[in-house]
Amino acid sequence: MASKELLLRVARMSHESLMTNEDIAEELFKDGILTSRNTKRVRELIDEAVIWLLTQHEFSEAAESEKKELRLLESNLCDKYDLLDARVVAEGETHGIAEYAALVRRHGRAAAKYFDEVSSRAEDNGEQLNVAISGGQTILDMVSHLAERRRPNVHFYGTALVGRGSLNWTVHIGPETNSSVAWARSGRIPKHLFYGTVPPYDFSPEDLKGIPKRELHNWVREEIGKQVAATAMTRPIKTILQDTSRNINMAIAGLGIVCPSETDTDYGIGHLERMTMMNLLKPLGIDPHILNEEGACGEMSYCLFDRKGLGNPRWKFFVTAGEGTPHSGVDFFRHLVDQGRKVMVIAGAKKWDALQPAINARLLNVLITDAYTANRLLKA
Repeated sequence: MASKELLLRVARMSHESLMTNEDIAEELFKDGILTSRNTKRVRELIDEAVIWLLTQHEFSEAAESEKKELRLLESNLCDKYDLLDARVVAEGETHGIAEYAALVRRHGRAAAKYFDEVSSRAEDNGEQLNVAISGGQTILDMVSHLAERRRPNVHFYGTALVGRGSLNWTVHIGPETNSSVAWARSGRIPKHLFYGTVPPYDFSPEDLKGIPKRELHNWVREEIGKQVAATAMTRPIKTILQDTSRNINMAIAGLGIVCPSETDTDYGIGHLERMTMMNLLKPLGIDPHILNEEGACGEMSYCLFDRKGLGNPRWKFFVTAGEGTPHSGVDFFRHLVDQGRKVMVIAGAKKWDALQPAINARLLNVLITDAYTANRLLKA
């Protein structure tokens, strides 16, 4: 088939300029496109142009039809789950690590576009947007896709202070990283970025050797609990937590599962980092399977919850937004939803065990997902 540029030119010469085949052949011959004044070849080109344009029209109609289907899914999700907004990308069923990584990037692009719309609308209305941002690879994909421009009305806050063990243990992306990337892509405006850091948890792998699994799990839980409580009481941390809890009017919350499947585990730590934050805790001796036995099925910005969307004091491993207020843990996000403030989650079917309880418990009111997951939610 001839190039699309030639087919468009021939179509325009024939149907817009109303040139005869002889005139078209003459012009194409003069331009060196045809080797002779061959009207038969002109007729062939016109026929090719018709076929190509009809094919393009069919593609366009199919794309428009798909857009309508996705918008309908978004509307139905909002109606069923009382969401403020939903964005649905096409397809979503994945097979293997490469397909899942590609899907997460598409989720990220859709989330970045949505956030840009929200921040632009707030700027047009003269409103300040105070955004709490979680950690995790999924949200890193989102903030990395933000269009680079000044957002003078947006202030970014980290949602948690993540104490860690040895840096050799995890490749986890924390809230301080994601909020910094979002801030950097929003003009790097001074005093528009707020986060805190805390020391690593104060015990090493050497402390953990030889202790039976369940005993180790409970000992580490108690030790982490003591360190979290002590950290939350320090004056600088209390100030950061109070500012975050008081000011936030939008949250971009990470969502993760507690126990990935054996298949997902076999794909390695890079893949698991897109699904769970448990790689922060496992090297310390916290066993995800014990947490699962206790009822934990998911986590939202480092706050574990059960199938009713409820937290548990025994599952507190990090200093998170809302600490020291009546709305700590996952209740921080539930409270934002109750106030009509946006809590955005990006998730597909791989996180189903966390997504379904979270959306039913109204821990979120903005969902970025895909058609496969949206249909599953609508049938649930």
